[in-house]
Amino acid sequence: MKTIQLITIILLYTLVSYGQTDKPACKDSEPSYLGRMKGFYIDHCELSEYKEHEFFYHALDGNSVRLRKSGDFRRIFYSKDKSDPRAVSGDQIRLNYANAIKKIKGKCLSERNTFFSFMANGNEVFMAIENADDSDDRGYNVVLVEVKSMNQEVEFSLKEGIDKDGKVALYGILFDVAKSDIKPESAETLKQITTYLNDNPAVQIIVAGHTDNTGTFEGNMTLSKARAESIKNYLVTTGKIAASRLIAFGVGQACPVSTNDTDEGRTLNRRVEIVKQ
Repeated sequence: MKTIQLITIILLYTLVSYGQTDKPACKDSEPSYLGRMKGFYIDHCELSEYKEHEFFYHALDGNSVRLRKSGDFRRIFYSKDKSDPRAVSGDQIRLNYANAIKKIKGKCLSERNTFFSFMANGNEVFMAIENADDSDDRGYNVVLVEVKSMNQEVEFSLKEGIDKDGKVALYGILFDVAKSDIKPESAETLKQITTYLNDNPAVQIIVAGHTDNTGTFEGNMTLSKARAESIKNYLVTTGKIAASRLIAFGVGQACPVSTNDTDEGRTLNRRVEIVKQ
């Protein structure tokens, strides 16, 4: 019902125009709940069924905010049809989206109507409007992340990895930005660690937390240690693993496995390693 309502409201406010000039490879890039400004077509798009994306925006209080969200990722590039005589401003584009989203109880989180959150398909969606700034705007971008858990398709053996290399890097233990509380979607990875330790009762491990270089060195050291402690506490309280078998250690940004100059590299550097003592 919410999806239908969302479709109706956005179509009402943005006057969707599905022209024949959309790039064929992007014909399914718009989610069912999203409309567009009249006279614009999809020039190109970027799509991933799962990706972590960092939004940067100026909040309503004027502070700069970086917010990472993961899930179904879309960046849609709209261009204005040259035959359309209208002069459509960036303000008009951004306000159209803002009005539509507010009608379905979504929120504008930024100055100048550039960043929003709302619910669709039972999931939280975060949306940014990019490059809508001109008095006669020739094109703008929409970036969406519909928050979802990744479908785990690759399985591996903790035992084989640890027996071979003495350690295993894990990416399935998730935390909110700058926090050490373990997110619920981490349960499967934590279960794998618990099973490994129960099947190998003589093994003692170090839980090593790693970060990227975002923030200060001292802050990252503190955060990575707190996250490692959270995992240790989980293994002790929920997994019933003896605390004497576990050491929690924070490495911070000191041991990257990739560059910190790209989103992909920073994602690889934010990890937990299980190291055999």
